[in-house]
Amino acid sequence: MSEEYWVSTWAKRRQDEVIRPPADYIIHSDFLRSMNEFEVRPAFLQINTLFQNIYNDIAWQPEEFGMPLHLKNEYRVFSKEWQDAGQAPYRPFILLYNLLVCSEVNSSELVVSIEKFKAIRPPPKYLSGIDQKIKRQNFLFNKLADYGFIFDGLKNNKPVNNDITISYPDHPAMLQLLKLLADKAYSTKTIHNARSLKPNEDPQQRSVDRLCDFLCCHFRLLQDDMTTANYGNGIDDVADRVHSEVEKEFCYKMDEMLISKGFVFELYGGVECHGIAYYHSEKEMQAKKPYSFRMITRDMDFVQIDDEIEKMRLQLRIRNVNHCIEYLNSCPDSVKQIFTEYSDEGCEKRVNGTCKHGISYEIDNQEYWRFACCHTPFNFKPVITDIPHYIKLVELGEKK
Repeated sequence: MSEEYWVSTWAKRRQDEVIRPPADYIIHSDFLRSMNEFEVRPAFLQINTLFQNIYNDIAWQPEEFGMPLHLKNEYRVFSKEWQDAGQAPYRPFILLYNLLVCSEVNSSELVVSIEKFKAIRPPPKYLSGIDQKIKRQNFLFNKLADYGFIFDGLKNNKPVNNDITISYPDHPAMLQLLKLLADKAYSTKTIHNARSLKPNEDPQQRSVDRLCDFLCCHFRLLQDDMTTANYGNGIDDVADRVHSEVEKEFCYKMDEMLISKGFVFELYGGVECHGIAYYHSEKEMQAKKPYSFRMITRDMDFVQIDDEIEKMRLQLRIRNVNHCIEYLNSCPDSVKQIFTEYSDEGCEKRVNGTCKHGISYEIDNQEYWRFACCHTPFNFKPVITDIPHYIKLVELGEKK
């Protein structure tokens, strides 16, 4: 991996975001009209592997894909160049997506209408969350050919004024299934960034296609008919995206426990991660009050490269650790270390005394400081057996 460029770090994250299909999943009959189940499953697995491989190859050889080569030592996190690098690894898949949804099946090939392809106008980034502009298409067509795609009708690896034919001789069924997945994502809708809805705004105004599900090769695209997508509205949006059965089990158990205690939830992603947040009441949630618990698919640190399989984090809203000390004394070490494993240095606001969110506390005569400007001060890898302790600690320490 080329660690000097932001796009390489992002490409590894995109590879990690590809959703690994479980051992068993539902395939709707709409996907079995021209193939049987024993053809669809290996074809989907090959597509899933292809997506992972392309993202990985972008990380190692970004220049061959025409990626932006913004140096990490020149551009900070959250800069325009950093954001540009974050969107760039999607480009080959957005190009494929646009070609597929503008195509018709002709035997084992796809014929892309050049009129439809050139007429595509992507929604604004604020609606979809993705910059769908495809830059340097010649690089992308050239590289996609390396993975087995054959494009006829291009000139110098660029579309001209005639239709484009796509074939995949090594596995024609894979190309057919890839088109079905693109068509399904294109024909079904989801609400993007519901948290930013204004009080009287119609959620349908933020309704966009499910391109995001295509970009991560989501197996749930297969589970309903071609016009229906009944998923991604609750804890499954997090559980589907973690990579270990232990994490999946934690997600469902934590969700079950919180719902049983009357908590309500909403999807709440962060900087390129998926998440779900829990509140005491619908009123608090609608008023955008601070959440009490939040599960996210991975840590949001872009400086350290996280190659661990288990990346999920739990965040607890604890404002007063002093209220938790007595209870902590009866907790297992796995819970105590949430409070004692490190102390933040803090930021400029701590130094100049203007910090309003960080918290300080003392345990066993040791002073600790926790940063809390961007998220809760307690952000860690959870353990399923400790769920009752997490809930109790928030109950004790949530109020100042």
